[in-house]
Amino acid sequence: MPPPQSPAYVLVEELREPSALATIHRPPPDELEREELLLRKLGPRGWGRVHHFRNYYQSGWGEQRGQVLSPKALDAFSRFLEAVEFPAAKNPPSVFLTDRGGIELSWEDADGKSVQVEFTRERVEFCREAIGEEGATGHDEVVELSRRLTS
Repeated sequence: MPPPQSPAYVLVEELREPSALATIHRPPPDELEREELLLRKLGPRGWGRVHHFRNYYQSGWGEQRGQVLSPKALDAFSRFLEAVEFPAAKNPPSVFLTDRGGIELSWEDADGKSVQVEFTRERVEFCREAIGEEGATGHDEVVELSRRLTS
């Protein structure tokens, strides 16, 4: 007697995945901490946007042929988020991918005035509407900048 066959479907060789692709990849421990930080500080929407910027936007995206998100900009952004305490507000901060491969964060201060910080490959640019302050600083000064922009 022939062996019984399933009438539902048969997997053909062309659809089999190589074993390397079928394995589970564990993220580094610091990446898990970064994901939790994003959720805590930016909420689910902000976390989702950063996730998409990191995983789905390649060089040449958008009308301006934007660049891929810079790892240096993302690292400075993460260190800033660790240190910053946003004022209590109705909405969490907004996050954007810039054409230059940077990541921009914007929120309203306690008086409802705009604060914007752009993390680029080379530096951090900021604007604080309440006092008309604009400037730039190095990646190594993001902790100090976070305190200055929320005081």
